[in-house]
Amino acid sequence: MPRPFLTARWSHLLIVSFEVPEGLVHRVVPPALQLDRWQGRAHVSLVALGMDDVRVRGWRVPGLPAHPQVNFRTYVRHGNRPGVWFIRQLVPNRLIAAVARWRYNEPFDATPIECTAAQTEAEARVEYRIARRWRVAAEIGPTAGRPVAASAAAYFQERYLGYRVDRRGRLTVFRVEHPSWVGREVRRLEWDVDFAALYGAAWGVLNERRPVSAIYAEGSEVAVYSPNPVTDSTSTSP
Repeated sequence: MPRPFLTARWSHLLIVSFEVPEGLVHRVVPPALQLDRWQGRAHVSLVALGMDDVRVRGWRVPGLPAHPQVNFRTYVRHGNRPGVWFIRQLVPNRLIAAVARWRYNEPFDATPIECTAAQTEAEARVEYRIARRWRVAAEIGPTAGRPVAASAAAYFQERYLGYRVDRRGRLTVFRVEHPSWVGREVRRLEWDVDFAALYGAAWGVLNERRPVSAIYAEGSEVAVYSPNPVTDSTSTSP
């Protein structure tokens, strides 16, 4: 059994999803991957989360502190294996961003991110501030449960594979392992995000769109495994 490359606790996940023209997604996804559509349409998600107790191959690493992270991702598949493709990943730590770019060819950048969260059994509020200018926040109700099969929550939340291209130009896939997360009702969503400023002019189209889904998940311990090259056999394995 392979050993995880990275383990951590992910918490206060806020997944805000938008329908997007397919042409935008095709520009950033390699031809070997197919779009994975929800109700026949392409989507992207802004995913904000907290990470703590981060360990690399079981060891805590000096300079790798607990931190919030904001990911911008879309939904893809290779054969019958659905997963995600990261368009950009933001962290507040320059060292983390530099190592991820240099060693793993991941689209990381460093920018200030702050997370404030307060939670009780009855309600919660979580807010992420990005680059000191933008914010996404949610008021969370008490209703909790795991995603129902074929629901929006299952589609956007239950993703256990990530695809990327390594420094040799090979398409690779990595596995993320965690229990199905308990989600809670998003009573109110607030967002002030300039997608063009954060992700490039083409994504400014999202500034005028409302989210199609907002999901809050409590999170869990997570294990991330090292990537492997994608082959015909990996595209059909369960």
